[in-house]
Amino acid sequence: MNLNSLPDHARIWVYQSNKPLTREHLSKIDAVMTPFVNQWQAHGKELSAAYEVRSNRWLILGVDENAQEATGCSIDSSVHLIQKLGDEMEVDFFNRTLIVWENEGELVEDQMHDFWAKRKANIISDATAVFNTLAKNVGELKASWKVPFSESWHADMW
Repeated sequence: MNLNSLPDHARIWVYQSNKPLTREHLSKIDAVMTPFVNQWQAHGKELSAAYEVRSNRWLILGVDENAQEATGCSIDSSVHLIQKLGDEMEVDFFNRTLIVWENEGELVEDQMHDFWAKRKANIISDATAVFNTLAKNVGELKASWKVPFSESWHADMW
């Protein structure tokens, strides 16, 4: 099941990798995440869940909480799984100081302080495409995944 199979209100978590994911990474993610979402439970009840990898950079996990609410324990199990997966692949999905943005169709990664320095130098402009890693649900992901800097949470911080 992929994220498009979930309704727009389905809750999501976006995990950004600290480096581009290789074919080997993608194969490992599929081998781990497919069975996980197919058996993910909260208090013994199945969750209607899905995941996808976007642009070989973001692992996005979603769950339709109208069917069954994800609980603290079920969410913890997903976080621990992604931490373990990242450790095994030597990929950090939890670096919140890394910002990925688009420059002439290519993804660029910068530590937050470098990103802000580039913004100050106008290398990153109001029109520069950035990614909404704070999207809360599938609908928000569809509507505002890749947006101009001026319409992003980054601009709110600026």
